[in-house]
Amino acid sequence: MQRKYRGVVLNLNGVGVQRSFIMLSLSTAVVFILLGMLFVSQAGRGLSSQHVGKIAVGMSNGWMLQTLRYELPYFQPNVPEGESVNIPTLMFRLVTSINPDDPRTLLGYELPGFSLFDTEVLVSEKTVALSDLPFESSPPPEALRDESEVEKKTTPVPLQDTMLSTKGKKVMFLYNTHNRESWVSEVPKAREQNDPNLAMDAKTNVTLISKRMAKTLEQDGIGSTVGLRDFTGILNQRSASYSLSYAESLKMVKSVMAQDRNLNYFIDIHRDSLPRKSTTTTINGKSYAQAFFVIGMRNPNWEKNQQFALKVHNVIEKKYPGLSKGIFGKKGGNGEYNQSVSPNSILIEVGGPDNTVEECYRTADILAEAIAEVYWEAEKANAKPKAKHS
Repeated sequence: MQRKYRGVVLNLNGVGVQRSFIMLSLSTAVVFILLGMLFVSQAGRGLSSQHVGKIAVGMSNGWMLQTLRYELPYFQPNVPEGESVNIPTLMFRLVTSINPDDPRTLLGYELPGFSLFDTEVLVSEKTVALSDLPFESSPPPEALRDESEVEKKTTPVPLQDTMLSTKGKKVMFLYNTHNRESWVSEVPKAREQNDPNLAMDAKTNVTLISKRMAKTLEQDGIGSTVGLRDFTGILNQRSASYSLSYAESLKMVKSVMAQDRNLNYFIDIHRDSLPRKSTTTTINGKSYAQAFFVIGMRNPNWEKNQQFALKVHNVIEKKYPGLSKGIFGKKGGNGEYNQSVSPNSILIEVGGPDNTVEECYRTADILAEAIAEVYWEAEKANAKPKAKHS
């Protein structure tokens, strides 16, 4: 009994066992140190699923498959040739949120606001400068909380859906996720302080563009519906983040889809945050609010949505060159924009806070006519569209 006991002690104190024990201890320590660095580095920014999502989007399919294989021994996918997992690089990205292959991820934390330009130019008729990239900033809290002068004098916007009544089959649904986006000229506080970030209003806002487009679509014989739910008001009542706007608008989109199976086109109208010089063009002596299309590249089938946007863009470019700034793809932020519900779902930015309502109306008419032309071509309709507006 004594010899066996001594033999066990001798084995446990062997050089090989000691070395293995030390390596295991060091490996465990490294894991905990890296996890600690991850949480400490994210403490100032707030670790969230959005940070993890940004890393996942930037990883190649090979990386994802290899990672799954490490965790699931029986998962043996065919990894694309030439792709391998670089563990040090992956850990560096997890700890710092910086992709060594994309300098924008480094500059995003060093230059305020630069991380918002996580944009790919999918279609544009001219070279797009950095200053002309789509820029949609969150308004300051006071712009969301305070009631506007217009709102104080009128009945508050109800939270339930309000829809325009149209004749015939309804196939188009227009709505506004950031429904209170307005214009400096229409909001007294924004006009007095000359602050475009304050151009938010519960009554006079981008829903007017949706209504105008729906009216023009009706004139072109296309049944259209406008959803006027006050998403910002709903979030304010819950004291919820403005970033949840798309989650709220998606609920409405799914609801109207269930109510009317004919609805197949979903158009989310916004306005950009760039200054007037970057959002305005002159055509035949008239000023127009420029428009552009945003495609959420986190949608697995985003190419189909891009095809629809490209058809509309081409129609506009042929008749009104320069009115459309092009098509831009977004991976960051929401990155999906409710576009997975239909290949005919797009987001359109019309003008900016310094444009006028009249300029946006002119653009709304052209957008609606272009969408109608694409629709009738796709449907191969036999009926002639009604007369266009004058």
